[in-house]
Amino acid sequence: MMVGVCEDPIEFEGFLVRTIGLDVIEGYKSRKWVGGVDFLIKDEEELKVFMERYGDFVYAIGRKSMEEIVGVLLREKGLKLAIAESCTGGLLSARIVNVPGSSHYFVGGFVVYANEIKTKLLGVEESSIRRHGAVSEEVCRQMAVGALEETDADIALAITGISGPEGGTDQKPVGLTYIALATDREVVVRRFLFEGSRNENRFIATQWALEILRQYLIRGV
Repeated sequence: MMVGVCEDPIEFEGFLVRTIGLDVIEGYKSRKWVGGVDFLIKDEEELKVFMERYGDFVYAIGRKSMEEIVGVLLREKGLKLAIAESCTGGLLSARIVNVPGSSHYFVGGFVVYANEIKTKLLGVEESSIRRHGAVSEEVCRQMAVGALEETDADIALAITGISGPEGGTDQKPVGLTYIALATDREVVVRRFLFEGSRNENRFIATQWALEILRQYLIRGV
């Protein structure tokens, strides 16, 4: 699976602007990939206009991955991260450790695919799984809190979802994913409905988890 920027086959002088949550925009040269849209901006004047309009969607200027950007922020702030993953099966942890020096901020991750492991390792309540299902806001919240409590991390991320192509229902379709961020002060859970293939859904879930963490870190914690 490709996890980096789409390579432009021609020489390009200007700025590569990497975004998430933004679609292709008419009038801009761009490359859409599973992790977002990369825009090729010709000069500083165009970059200034782009940032004024779409800066909230930009996570990097240049060929940096989301995990690299997040890693820099974690090191700058001296914070430690733990992860709990279900549907992504360790992919988020793998992306984190792709970055040299990640041992400075990444304490480890839990891959809790089966419900009994969610309960045994992270303290997710069996009653919550029975009542809400493993793919639910409540279970995702408990996964993040459990990862935080079982480690000395300052921040924990959790992901649970239905990557597909099987397993969906009318109430919980394929692509339904919950992502949580937990600290000792707050827990935030977001709901997503992804529309890709199994592995595309897994990757974009990790991309959004990192984006949620990035947004949290740049708020000035």
